[in-house]
Amino acid sequence: MQFGGMDKMVIVGPGAIGLYYGTKLLQSGLPVAWLASSGNADWAQSGLTLHLRKGAGGEAKSLHFDNVQVTDDPHAMGPIDWLVITTKSTGNAALGSRLKPMVEVGKTRLLTLQNGMGNAEWLHELVPQNPVMAGLCFVCANRIAPGVVENYHPGRVEIGSFEDRWPEDAIAACRLFENAGIKVNHAPKLLQALWRKLCWNIPFNGLSVALGGLTTDKILADPAGKARVEGLMREVQQLAAVEGVAIDDAFLQSQVDVTYRMGAYRPSSLVDFEAGRPLELEAIWGEPLQRARQHGIDCPLLEQLYGKLSTADGHR
Repeated sequence: MQFGGMDKMVIVGPGAIGLYYGTKLLQSGLPVAWLASSGNADWAQSGLTLHLRKGAGGEAKSLHFDNVQVTDDPHAMGPIDWLVITTKSTGNAALGSRLKPMVEVGKTRLLTLQNGMGNAEWLHELVPQNPVMAGLCFVCANRIAPGVVENYHPGRVEIGSFEDRWPEDAIAACRLFENAGIKVNHAPKLLQALWRKLCWNIPFNGLSVALGGLTTDKILADPAGKARVEGLMREVQQLAAVEGVAIDDAFLQSQVDVTYRMGAYRPSSLVDFEAGRPLELEAIWGEPLQRARQHGIDCPLLEQLYGKLSTADGHR
């Protein structure tokens, strides 16, 4: 089976992001397979289910697919056209050896849908001869069981290429997502897209854990919590400006406004923390903080948040 001249896409990681976008792409007619970790591939027997809800706890419209292709053996996949990485960035160091059997040098296109900074750089170092892209997912989705994902807000995806080197490939990726009914934009300047995504991820993912397991609605309902959100956003705005990325105040306000509409949403970092999984500490908070130090920029709220998250992650 072929789609748009490409005969195979493999999604690495059947978590919330991998399941949600993979289901949408599969529904569009694209042949999609999943690479799961060892011992986490048996959900193929029960199929793949996506619950589409209007807000957390809302009424669901469900999609189900049987005969889903899932394996924990990358050698069974062979060289492929599209390799989409949706695992947590905390596992990148151990993931490289599992990706290489699926990569055809100079042909396979790699797209990371991971949070934070440094993921595209890691992929480029791993396969320097292949096109590397990164996608920023503005979406509310949680995996509630193996092969089962809930979506509360469809949001959008922004896709750009590493150092803006492969715009044609990024646009091709956008077409795949658009054909699947996913709202998507090409990001001609990937660095700009990354900083804009951190305007949400740094405060809401971080504070949901640091404040003791709060959903986004509770963070915003508390005046002190909302003030910390806005303060962290301002620090990200300042950092981005030093790196040549202008983020206006209207964008920051839009991130707050859309979060109100999410309702009682549990950010992915809170889900990971409560499940005993490590936080994506360096990709989301550590790398931006390191850049702040390199530029001589004082970010006291980010420094404090990074410290609290480091302690929480280490104690667990």
